[in-house]
Amino acid sequence: MTGYRTLSSRFIYQGHTIRLRVDDVALPSGQKTVREVIEHDGAVVIVAIDEENHVLLVRQFRHAAGKNLLELPAGGIDPGETPEMTARREMQEETGYIPESLRCLGGFYSAPGYASEYLHLFLATGLSPSRLIADDTEEIKLVRLSLSQARELILTGQIQDAKTIAGLLFYFEFKNSSNP
Repeated sequence: MTGYRTLSSRFIYQGHTIRLRVDDVALPSGQKTVREVIEHDGAVVIVAIDEENHVLLVRQFRHAAGKNLLELPAGGIDPGETPEMTARREMQEETGYIPESLRCLGGFYSAPGYASEYLHLFLATGLSPSRLIADDTEEIKLVRLSLSQARELILTGQIQDAKTIAGLLFYFEFKNSSNP
């Protein structure tokens, strides 16, 4: 859609991983309104498939949700990193594995109604064990599931993380379309 114009912007918060911006916006109708935007530099999500055709997930406590969630490995893109570099780093930090092969499967916005975060989705295969280099603040438990178990956990609501649901569903479709 065209006709949206930003009249002014101001940052009201700038943290380590996000910035909160308030924009005064003119709508196509001419009406003026305010939009609050969480700026984020982007992230990666990795569907890591091991030699036994299991998917690697991580269970970790998420403060905003107030509970442990089962998720695909993921993480923010650091300044100077490409999404591929981030995917390799996050795999080692969160799973203790390094992928031989990374294939970009696409990407998506996490919450485009109020956030700029774009998630790059990768398929990681040819996994080799490596020294686990987790962030000091992360307490992560590695969980291996068959693809049918992962699908069942999505359908029963036991996987509740949106990027994990989107990433796995995208992978299931990718797998089905590349293996007719």
